[in-house]
Amino acid sequence: MRPEILAPAGNEEALEAAIAAGCDAVYFGLTKFGARAYAHNFTLEQAKKAIDRCHLVDVKVHVTMNTILYEDEIEEAYETARALYEAGVDALIVQDLGLIHLLHHRLPDLTVHASTQMSIQSPGEIERLKKLGVKRIVMARECTAEDIEACRQAGLEIEMFVHGALCISMSGRCYFSAFRYSRSGNRGQCAQPCRMRYTIEQDGQMIPESEGYLLSPKDLSLIDQAASLPVNSLKIEGRMKSPVYVYLAVSQLKKVLDGKPRTQADRQALMTAFYRGYTTGHLLDQRGNDLMNTKTPNHQGTLAGEVIGYRKPYIRIKCRTDIMQNDGLRIGTQGFRVNYLYDAQGNLQNHIPADSIAMVKGRRCAKGTEVRKTISYAAEQEVTKQCQKVRQVNQPIKISCAGVHKPLVVTMNGETIVSDARAQKAHKRPTDAAMIRTQFAKTKAEFVRYEPSFDLADDIFFTIADLNELRRRTTAVLAEQKTRVVTQPEQDYSYVPKAKTNDAEIVKGDRPEMASFQWNVSNSYAAAACLEMGYTSVLIGPECDRAASLKMIKAFRERYHDVSCLVKTVYHTRRFMIMKHCPINTYFKDGQRKHCALCHEHTMKLVGLDGQKVVCSGDAQCWMRLFEDQPVDEIEDVPMYKKAGLCQFRIDFFNEKEAEIEKIENKLVEAYSKN
Repeated sequence: MRPEILAPAGNEEALEAAIAAGCDAVYFGLTKFGARAYAHNFTLEQAKKAIDRCHLVDVKVHVTMNTILYEDEIEEAYETARALYEAGVDALIVQDLGLIHLLHHRLPDLTVHASTQMSIQSPGEIERLKKLGVKRIVMARECTAEDIEACRQAGLEIEMFVHGALCISMSGRCYFSAFRYSRSGNRGQCAQPCRMRYTIEQDGQMIPESEGYLLSPKDLSLIDQAASLPVNSLKIEGRMKSPVYVYLAVSQLKKVLDGKPRTQADRQALMTAFYRGYTTGHLLDQRGNDLMNTKTPNHQGTLAGEVIGYRKPYIRIKCRTDIMQNDGLRIGTQGFRVNYLYDAQGNLQNHIPADSIAMVKGRRCAKGTEVRKTISYAAEQEVTKQCQKVRQVNQPIKISCAGVHKPLVVTMNGETIVSDARAQKAHKRPTDAAMIRTQFAKTKAEFVRYEPSFDLADDIFFTIADLNELRRRTTAVLAEQKTRVVTQPEQDYSYVPKAKTNDAEIVKGDRPEMASFQWNVSNSYAAAACLEMGYTSVLIGPECDRAASLKMIKAFRERYHDVSCLVKTVYHTRRFMIMKHCPINTYFKDGQRKHCALCHEHTMKLVGLDGQKVVCSGDAQCWMRLFEDQPVDEIEDVPMYKKAGLCQFRIDFFNEKEAEIEKIENKLVEAYSKN
């Protein structure tokens, strides 16, 4: 069965582009609770209209509610989810376990997909999520082909990204922006530190020639491989991208799935819409410079020519491709729309062909500077044209009439529409199948294309007006059928965790039965979800500060009467991210990440332009971890947490010496002993 094409819709224009291009489903976010807080997101009312708009043409709608939620947000998020359910949404894409848990118990008929932010990479994790009623897994982008095949065998639907931006960190496990810039990526506010410039520091010495965008990956593109991917849904990233990008990505993915190869012109068009270099990513084990673009973090478009001279205010360009008025160009550090385009003689033109000389107004730049096309005006015009066409769905119907004085009857999807008019006896040309088919084909401005079959008596006659009126009524009934919402009553929440009592305990690192950072537990319902999945202890999420932690503990205790399962980290060096890519190995070696041990033989740090540093330390699998350069010590808060009912506390050590470890452990014991 052909996989679904799932398209991004950051605004209504992108939604129309996705529909026009032939997508099977779209995803978008609302103004709250979505992981693209800076996109032009939909209001709830706009979402309801979009759902109806899509359902008319058999396009499904998935709404992203994929941020972590704090205690004072969870009920509001649930009410939003319920409103979307009542509006007919096909699925919610969710990260927060607490919201999944609530929906599972109160609205079990609502389809929930586990967001890529949940970092699902193994069948074991899928088995746990089955207990919460999850129907589909959006695979973490760092998964290999083997990971995906193993997860597919677990029995839930599988969705994967096939085109668009990559996060270099393991999905959902990046806290760099949250800890360093107070803008949480898990709450849709990422400051994108991975797209910033860094220099490597080795043993306290800066290596100036290493400076670059050391954490900035190329864009993922698996469109050409899409037909062979064994998944249920192929997802395109891009809720902050243009309608042109959406249209081209969807239409080219559809082309490949229909068995047609992409042309070079296709590739160039999509690259012009957005391009940072392409990689097939972790699926095909791309590493080092095959994965990364350390030269630039932003859209580069396609090469359109080079500068051959400058005479103020005109830049002379030798064109490699056509350049049109209103195209977007980047020349060195200058980026602009071409409002005025001149030929070599200085005459205004709206089009300069390849291999010709063009002139545009701009600042002085060096001869030989690349000219790159970042916006294609022709593509914009073409997408606008395609979006004006009406996408139609084929609809079989049966049209019958038993004879004179009988009505014309349309049978469709189990319903009947009966004409007000009754058949007259034909005196000249009778109303036959050909005449009715002609009138029912007059739907070019509507969402449907009828495929009628007939059972008509002889010698009957209906006027053209009668036929047109019946067609309009049939279309109205079909629209009502397609936008009809059937819901089940909300159920009472009655989850009761299994009783558990723990003695006071210091936890050093993760334990097998503990729900650790991976699940980003930030509210009391999320903690309950972990217990429901089979964990016996739950680590309060790393983004919960003192106030958020206390609210969560209080709510959990009031609802479930026992907080002995909860664990709070009170001493650790905060991990900003973990990734398969190793900037150290890529710079000093070959980027293949094979046990080079440089990060253990030396003290390696990345230094930002602001002078702030992060420590690089690979794990046993050569996954690179970035840590804050100083530990966070909150042991003094232990008596306060103990008063709130907490009895388990966690300490994590990074590079502390034995004497320091003993000192910290004694400090925690002493703090816990206080009344």
